Amino acid sequence: MKKFKLVLIVTALVFTSCLLTGCGKDNKDKEDTNNNKEKTVAQTLVSQFEDEIKKEKDIEKVAKKLSENKVLEIQLDVSTVKKGDYVSGFKTEIKDFNSSVVIRPIIGSIPFVAYIFEVDNPEEFSKNLKENADLRWNICTEADNMEISIVDNYVFFIMSPENFEQE
Repeated sequence: MKKFKLVLIVTALVFTSCLLTGCGKDNKDKEDTNNNKEKTVAQTLVSQFEDEIKKEKDIEKVAKKLSENKVLEIQLDVSTVKKGDYVSGFKTEIKDFNSSVVIRPIIGSIPFVAYIFEVDNPEEFSKNLKENADLRWNICTEADNMEISIVDNYVFFIMSPENFEQE
């Protein structure tokens, strides 16, 4: 009986030691991953927008190029937003833009929406977007990231999940 208890205690100690060692490695791996973190979907699209809008001033063409980015593993719709149209994702009505294009998923429950606005006062307009953005505009989901970029008179606004990978 004493030998059985001794074997049980040794086994428990070895098992506990393995768990503690394993947990320590997981945390270190997570820290290394955080230090070498890849760009989010929003950051990737902001970078692409900044490059594309310098070459092409037709915001619908730029939006179509953005919608083809490989980080977007969903089906998207690119549409023109007319003055007076509802601009989803905000707590208040968004207006005062000259023209706009929206990039949105065909399936409405995915927390992704992006806009390219052409405006007269991009700094003030982007401030208004940021103050009124609602990351939880979709009823059952919430975006992880929001990014805004200004190039000349163009404002790119995006709310999206960090990535589209399935866990």
